[in-house]
Amino acid sequence: MRVQAFLIFLPLLLAGCSAPNGEGDVPGTDAEKEAILGVVHDLFQALEAREPFRLQVVLHENAVLTRIDARGDTLKMATTSGADWISSVSEPGEPLIERMEHPEVHHSGRFADVWTFYDFHVGDKLSHCGYDAIQLVKESGQWRILEITYTIESCP
Repeated sequence: MRVQAFLIFLPLLLAGCSAPNGEGDVPGTDAEKEAILGVVHDLFQALEAREPFRLQVVLHENAVLTRIDARGDTLKMATTSGADWISSVSEPGEPLIERMEHPEVHHSGRFADVWTFYDFHVGDKLSHCGYDAIQLVKESGQWRILEITYTIESCP
């Protein structure tokens, strides 16, 4: 009898745990989504310019980046700290240009994520494509990137 009662009330319990609008977002937060995407755009602009200070501003001090190279038969994965990544991409050289396509933003409270397809160019040359999964946290009223997991794939 208890199991049957539990199964009857389970959907009601789960419904109470859903996000306010069912999509993981707080209603009326288009400005918040724009602020989150603005941080990602700032990251890409700082990356293109190879400017370490601007990269430090958008990355949280505990940021971690995970690369998943999906080219070939075996996945190659590597994780690096934000500080080490900033050092590697701040070396002089051609611009590093990353462009998003149709990013999806989800957020609740002080946590957000952005999921997007991207293409990546070194100077004028297309290097690769892939997907970014970017997690952000909001501290002291500012969104900062806490983690980036990205794939490296051949472009369609």
